[in-house]
Amino acid sequence: MPEPSSRLTADDVLPLWPAGPSRPLAGLYLEHDLRAAAGRAVFCYANFVVSLDGRIALDGRVPGSIANPRDWRLFCELAVQADAMLVSGQHLRARALGAAQDLFAVFHGADGAELRAWRAAQGLPPWPRIVVLSRAVDWSLPSEVPPERVLLLTDSTGAVSTGAAHLSAIGVEVCTAGEVAVEPAIAAKILSEIGLSTVYAVGGAQVLHWLAAGGLLSRLYLTQVHRLLGGESYAGLIEGAKLRPPYELRLHRVYYDSAAPGVGGQLYCCYQGGEPDASTLN
Repeated sequence: MPEPSSRLTADDVLPLWPAGPSRPLAGLYLEHDLRAAAGRAVFCYANFVVSLDGRIALDGRVPGSIANPRDWRLFCELAVQADAMLVSGQHLRARALGAAQDLFAVFHGADGAELRAWRAAQGLPPWPRIVVLSRAVDWSLPSEVPPERVLLLTDSTGAVSTGAAHLSAIGVEVCTAGEVAVEPAIAAKILSEIGLSTVYAVGGAQVLHWLAAGGLLSRLYLTQVHRLLGGESYAGLIEGAKLRPPYELRLHRVYYDSAAPGVGGQLYCCYQGGEPDASTLN
């Protein structure tokens, strides 16, 4: 969870590209103004914390050796800018087993009051839409999540399942986004039609593959912790079939944070998806 504000306002984040003077961590990603960058288009962005040897998870969990309060602060700054948070059914199954962290804590936890106030000042509702990608509707919602803020995107079989019927009965909106799988193009059309422009994908390596394969990844945020972890049972940044062609990204921002964790610090990298253009994005 976030560290005390006295630590968060220390001038120890150094912009490396474009280069600039050191600045506070707090507000770093709020200043990216993702809602302005999105415009009216569906703008999907993802965020990961990763070790130098490419581990985002060991034995199914984010390792404590790379998870840290400063990265979490930035995770939350990305979350409060979102119209929607995109998760997988797999994540919700893991939450029910106590095997995954609460990705929605900024919207209901005691430590999120400051950022919730920022969100309210932007005229945004207290909760974003929670968009769940899931073919097998065999999971339950965390108790803190308002069902009326949840949108299930599933295939034609999932849409008529017992699980979908139960969710619909408690207020969840159920949409069919493909016949035999959730198709990115159909999902994007549904999100656009209901006015969800800034979509924060927090569903993990498989959801990142789904976004990239469907051409929907607008921006990738990557916290690179300067540690080597090793381990044989691990997840990398992206999981799925080979991308043909590879998904192109271009460097947008890089910051160095020497404060945590350990002596090596970490980099905050931001990559822009899609074709290069002449416009300037925040």
